[in-house]
Amino acid sequence: MAQKQKEKYEVPLKGEEKILAALSHLAIFFLPIILPLLIWLYQEKQKDFSEYVLFQSKQALLYQLGLIVLGFGIGVFVTIFSYFLVGPLFLPTFILLFFLAMLYGAYGGVQCLLGKDFQYFYLGAKIKELRL
Repeated sequence: MAQKQKEKYEVPLKGEEKILAALSHLAIFFLPIILPLLIWLYQEKQKDFSEYVLFQSKQALLYQLGLIVLGFGIGVFVTIFSYFLVGPLFLPTFILLFFLAMLYGAYGGVQCLLGKDFQYFYLGAKIKELRL
């Protein structure tokens, strides 16, 4: 039988772990998808890797990927229907929701800097459940 992975990891005490985890989330502003992926790959190569940083970088990567895919899809929808009434009415809502989603990523980064365990709503539980 396969050995079970740790269900719970320790919240970091080292500053490096906090910074790497926070950078994964804050990358939503400057290098979305790329930086969390690099941090994830960097941590996997370490012999004394941090479960905390791995989990936070996986979350950030999937959150940012989902945000970009949804943003692109909704952006195409708004562009196509902007000639009708739907686009002009939907555009401010789209911009507000996208801004709030970016703030949620920043909130995750701040929580990691404070050394707290952060999970995105629904996504964090799914990552743990699927053991990604």
